[in-house]
Amino acid sequence: MSRPTFFISSTIYDFKDLRSALKYCLEEQGATVLASEFNDFPKPLDQHSYDACLTALRKADYFVLLIGSRVGGWFDEKSKISITQQEYLQAYELHKKGKMKILSFVRSEVWQYREQRNELEKLLKEEAIDPALSKRLLNAPSKFASDAEALSTFIKEVGRNAETKKALRDGSPLPTGNWIHTFTNFRDIWDVIQSQVLTGLPVDHLAFRRLLARELTEILKSGLMKLKEGSVYSPINTVVNFHNEHRVSLEGRKNQRTVVGKMRWNMMSTFGIHLLGARFQTQIVDRALETSHFLEFDRDINGFVETPVYEALFKLQAEMRDLNQANRVEVLSVIFENSPASRGDTGDTIDIETTKLLTFLHLMDRWANVVQLGLALLKHLNGDDFEMPYLRPRSPIADMNEEIAAESTSDADVIKFLRE
Repeated sequence: MSRPTFFISSTIYDFKDLRSALKYCLEEQGATVLASEFNDFPKPLDQHSYDACLTALRKADYFVLLIGSRVGGWFDEKSKISITQQEYLQAYELHKKGKMKILSFVRSEVWQYREQRNELEKLLKEEAIDPALSKRLLNAPSKFASDAEALSTFIKEVGRNAETKKALRDGSPLPTGNWIHTFTNFRDIWDVIQSQVLTGLPVDHLAFRRLLARELTEILKSGLMKLKEGSVYSPINTVVNFHNEHRVSLEGRKNQRTVVGKMRWNMMSTFGIHLLGARFQTQIVDRALETSHFLEFDRDINGFVETPVYEALFKLQAEMRDLNQANRVEVLSVIFENSPASRGDTGDTIDIETTKLLTFLHLMDRWANVVQLGLALLKHLNGDDFEMPYLRPRSPIADMNEEIAAESTSDADVIKFLRE
């Protein structure tokens, strides 16, 4: 798998904790991180450490620059170019060629110190203070800057100040890659990286969602029916229409036989035959219910709660289990017993044994629910907001579901029992 590579450039001493946190969080997102103080950083034995850093830098996609109060070691002391600055210079050349993106950060107090230094510099010029004294005042050591002049020059360079002024003056293209973000803590840095680079999900989470989407696709390939003309159909409309036209009541279930319309029965039979030998697997769905991917934190209870997606996965698992159990030859035999070849293709109605019809309708309801849930979940994994779909009730006997609900122990009943 190709992973984005980040090179972290800064003085190590005053950014040790931030660099470590940044490396950890980026790697959790699936990125490769090049930070010279860690053992996994490439360290060729035939190169100086400075040159090794510059070599490794060329492998990165993103250059993360952290500027604090220290200048660090000199790459070219005579020209006052630090190793961090040299890394930036090389990164910017790569950026201009479209081979690297740059994310620059300056500590808030250093940025504020630089702004105050700029104001002081203007004031000293206005007051015509002796240039030598002005330079001493401007570059006096401070806890905010070990070398004020070097840091100020470096920040101007990162902001591409001179190039910007020139472009505005002569109409040449403005420089890019010159955004500077100030920060006071790690969260400030991480927010920028997430908004600018890692706009998606952590790689492990993303990989799992894709695996789940693949299994849902396979479920729907078994659950949807494709006719000869190439159109694909869900059983839900046929099932709902059958129930609407042939409502079986509690009283009606006592009848040994039920009369149904031939046309509607033929449609149900066509779908039902599709289930012959079909088995629905739930390996990834099962794993999804064992992970935290579809839970969310609730501050009111200080804990994690199920999301509607988690609830739908749980329902899908249960529906597929019941579908597999109900999908038996003896249940589907009602199709063949009442086929045109068996009954003769006369009349507009069919007289079917009620018990067998109800068992078959239960199977068809489970199938319709599997398809409904699979479609809703797959749409969500592809970027849509999740909406719980319409689902068929547990019993094909219309007015029996209220009795089942009243007689079944609910989640709330269990919680109440535990508290008693």
